[in-house]
Amino acid sequence: MVSEESRLQRSIKARAVLGDDFFGGWEEQDAALFANYAAQSAPEEGKIIDYFGVRTSAQLHPWASHMSGSVHALPPIPDDQLRAEAIEYFATLDALERAPSNSFTMAEFGASYAPWACFSAVLAKRSARKKISITAVEASKYLFGLIEGHLSENGVLEPSVDIRLINGAVATEKCTLYFPKVASAAENGGRTENDTVAVDYLGRAVEHEEVLGYPVSDLLPDGVTDLIHVDIQGMEGLVLSSAIDVLNERVRCIFVGTHSRKIEGELLELFHTNGWTLARERPTRFNYTKDRKEITGWTTRDGGQYWINNRLVK
Repeated sequence: MVSEESRLQRSIKARAVLGDDFFGGWEEQDAALFANYAAQSAPEEGKIIDYFGVRTSAQLHPWASHMSGSVHALPPIPDDQLRAEAIEYFATLDALERAPSNSFTMAEFGASYAPWACFSAVLAKRSARKKISITAVEASKYLFGLIEGHLSENGVLEPSVDIRLINGAVATEKCTLYFPKVASAAENGGRTENDTVAVDYLGRAVEHEEVLGYPVSDLLPDGVTDLIHVDIQGMEGLVLSSAIDVLNERVRCIFVGTHSRKIEGELLELFHTNGWTLARERPTRFNYTKDRKEITGWTTRDGGQYWINNRLVK
């Protein structure tokens, strides 16, 4: 029988190694899937190249200047030590596996510089798909302006890929919203508001710019979308519940970045009661912050849920 002391020591060691990933969101067998899409790459000055061969300008990650000129030789499990966790990579690759062999349609809501739209297009091209469609929706004018450069340096800004870039926000209906002004790629976590506010949900003093909000139905191309990647800073429960009929009919898989325990519960109930299957999940991590009225502002590390629509799976 294992003693309580040794069990405790093993737990302490595991937590020290796994850190913020202590609650997972990935499975051991995911490594084999990742390996199927790995690409060997040579280092490039000023670029960070991931395990799959996707290039990202180091200027897009000012906090990771030490990674400039590097190539990630290991799979991103539990994370890529840069911007994303294994669950997001798994969701994209699993959706690609479930999509038709000759096409892939993907949309990224809250896209920033569109890393997931680009990642999807690169791997869909590499798998010799002839019909590739990506949509990237970003509210910040500054971040929206970074998208074309990122797509271009990865060879997907070309006629063979149907690209829709929308400087706007996903919303419950078509409307005018307000988004914090961004002046650097290091500024993350902005959220749309119905009106201008002096202080945002994180307690930051902000200025705003007007942005159009669009319902999900207006942002999706015709036919079935194989994957939606959603990262909209606490609006996911409201927006996705308003669009559940469209999602049920026209979306095969969806990854949602979650920003509070309340939103996690809302999404679990929403998708489960609508017949979707939860394939991967990791909970939000937060620190209780008494002076922030909105619980979304407590979040220190986003959670994630990856759902599969049983009506449309391959």
